[in-house]
Amino acid sequence: MNPHLYAVILAGGSGTRFWPLSRQLYPKQLLRILGDKTLIQQTMDRVLPCVPAGRILISTNPAQADSIRFQLGEWKDELSHNFVIEPEARNTAPAIALAAIELIKRDPEAVMLVLPADHVIKGD
Repeated sequence: MNPHLYAVILAGGSGTRFWPLSRQLYPKQLLRILGDKTLIQQTMDRVLPCVPAGRILISTNPAQADSIRFQLGEWKDELSHNFVIEPEARNTAPAIALAAIELIKRDPEAVMLVLPADHVIKGD
């Protein structure tokens, strides 16, 4: 496993296109769409074979951070310092840029894998 590989899970979306099931404070990534786990929990399960929890960053916004922390409670110790809180919603590219800035501070040789937290992937 590459010791410089990090994953960034984008979990700051408001889920407006999935209304009425999702809302700004209860976005798509917090829903159980397939199975008994939320989409963000399923994303964690998919990435953990490739990247240890301590090298996974969660990019989200202040309004959703506590709900996301709760959903990822199984990994709370490993993720405690790995939340990148977006100061304001600016969509995907700025969220990735903010995470990249954080990673460069931690590891100048970082390689970043970016994953959305709200995708349904069957058969994994």
